[in-house]
Amino acid sequence: MLSADLKTILNSIGITQTEFARLIGVTPRAVSLWMVGDRAIPGPVEAYARLLATLTPSQRQVEIAKLKERRTAMRDGLYGVEFSSTKGRGNCVLILDSGRAYGVDTAGAKYDGDYLYDEAKRLAELRLKVTFPANVQAVFGVCHPYEWSIDLTTNLNPHVESGQVNLATPVGPRINANYKFLRALPET
Repeated sequence: MLSADLKTILNSIGITQTEFARLIGVTPRAVSLWMVGDRAIPGPVEAYARLLATLTPSQRQVEIAKLKERRTAMRDGLYGVEFSSTKGRGNCVLILDSGRAYGVDTAGAKYDGDYLYDEAKRLAELRLKVTFPANVQAVFGVCHPYEWSIDLTTNLNPHVESGQVNLATPVGPRINANYKFLRALPET
C-alpha cells in the first residue's frame, strides 16, 4: 500500500490521521510518517485500513465505536514535577505520550522510559531511566565526575490535576515528588 492509498481510504471513510492512530493503537506521528512516505505501512495496518474501507457505513460506525470503547482512559500530556529529598530540590517536565515517558530537569538530567496504564486501578506505572550529566549532584545527594544513570519506578494518577508520589532510589534517600498536569499534547 502506498501513502496515497492510505490517504484515499482515510478520506473516504471520513476519519483523521489522529483518529486512525487511536483506532489502531499507534502514535499520530507513526501515521504521519506513513502518510508522507517516510516509513513503510505495516501489513496489518494496510489490512485493517482496507477492511474499514470495505465495510458499510453502519458497520464501520459499529467497528469504530467498539474500538473507542476499548481505548484507554489514560490522560497523556505535559506534567510539571517538583521533587525533594533531605539532600536537595529540583524541577522537571515530564511528557507522557502513548506509553512513552520522557523529559528533562533543571539540572540537565534526562528522563526516558515508558508507562503502563492499569484501567482497574486507574494508575499509570512509570518506569524511568534517569541519566545525570557529569559533575551534577542529584537531588538525593550523589554526584559523579562522569555521566551516570539510575532506574526509577512509581505510580501516578493521571486523572487528577495534581498529586504526590514517593520514590525509593537505589542509591540515596526517598524522594518526594509533587506532579501537576500542565496541558494535553497537541493533536497532529
